[in-house]
Amino acid sequence: MLRLRFLGFFFAINLNLNFLYAYTSLLRPSITIDSFPAVLLDSVYIRVNNHLDISLSPISNVFLFNPIDGFLCQTGIKSRFNAKKPITFSLHPRYAIQRKILYAEAEVSAFLVNEKFNSSQLFFSAGNFLTQVNQPFIKNEQIISIINVIDGLNPLLFIEKKFFKVQLNQTLFSNFIFQASSEFADRNYLENYNFQRWNFKRNEPLESFNLRDKALIHTFSLSYSPFLTINYKKGMPGFLESESNFDFLELAFSQSFNIKKFGRIDVNFISGKFIQQDFLHFNDFYHFPTGRTLKTSHPVISTFRLLPYYEFSTNNYFHRIHIQTQTANFLLSKWLFIKKSKVLENIFINLAITDKLQPFLEMGYALDNILKNFRLEIVSARYDGKWLGPRIILGPTSL
Repeated sequence: MLRLRFLGFFFAINLNLNFLYAYTSLLRPSITIDSFPAVLLDSVYIRVNNHLDISLSPISNVFLFNPIDGFLCQTGIKSRFNAKKPITFSLHPRYAIQRKILYAEAEVSAFLVNEKFNSSQLFFSAGNFLTQVNQPFIKNEQIISIINVIDGLNPLLFIEKKFFKVQLNQTLFSNFIFQASSEFADRNYLENYNFQRWNFKRNEPLESFNLRDKALIHTFSLSYSPFLTINYKKGMPGFLESESNFDFLELAFSQSFNIKKFGRIDVNFISGKFIQQDFLHFNDFYHFPTGRTLKTSHPVISTFRLLPYYEFSTNNYFHRIHIQTQTANFLLSKWLFIKKSKVLENIFINLAITDKLQPFLEMGYALDNILKNFRLEIVSARYDGKWLGPRIILGPTSL
């Protein structure tokens, strides 16, 4: 069993290195890649001319593994037309080899207005895809797949989601952003049944929930970037047998303070509450951004490191506080070779509060901007009278 997991780990790493070699031999000046992590090759961008861009994504995730689908292949293509009022089409297919199922999701977006300070953009998306329950705080599946093989445990809950969605983004005076969306989803939770013979543990919420549901959810968001964001969600029953019936309100404050001769302090405060919940599935609970890897779709500064997946998920209220200080004049950053490499030091504190559990507090120290793209940190946490960690984590820079 252990040898099988190491074989899977070796295979995943070796595959990435092979793609890295093939890719670097084909590089052209017109192609760029994401800043982090370069060795994992998240995307390849090709500019054909001034009116057409094509991106192939993600190269590193062509071959993956998870206990739901087993081994799978996936890719993505996005094309962008018309430089003045861009129209974008994207397609993201994946094929589960073990289950012999083809998933796909597609999106079309178009600018109705595209001016310097004001813009209006409309999105249409639909598909059937394997999706993480912890929306919108998605974890990088390439890294999670390696953790799956080593630990024999999938830390994430997955649902098979059939959906269609319409969204409008309106920007005013550059800083004011309004978003409105309506999404209908038919969601079905999938267990780790394919790989029980590999002794994978079942990954379930702490309580017993039926995660199969149908939901029509309207979402409205207004933000004054980057200081204040107000989110409101409404679950609407009845449409195509939609069951969801709830109201959710969230406020998020974010502010950075530059202190002369010291550095920067970033403060994030997020608070939310389900105002009413006549019918609310675990899929729509509030799930905290957390995980063993910092490669995520959300900022490093406002991410928990040691908070257990789904243990703090709530259907009532929550508060999150994230504070990080960043300086080039503290301990290690005073050393000459550290100062020359422009590595910055960080001290951060994260606090999570819900109605059900004791507050979760974690603290850490990090070196940021290592080789421009990486961040190395050590973090510990205090929960229910016990210390968790310390743990050393490598992730993307928070700059």
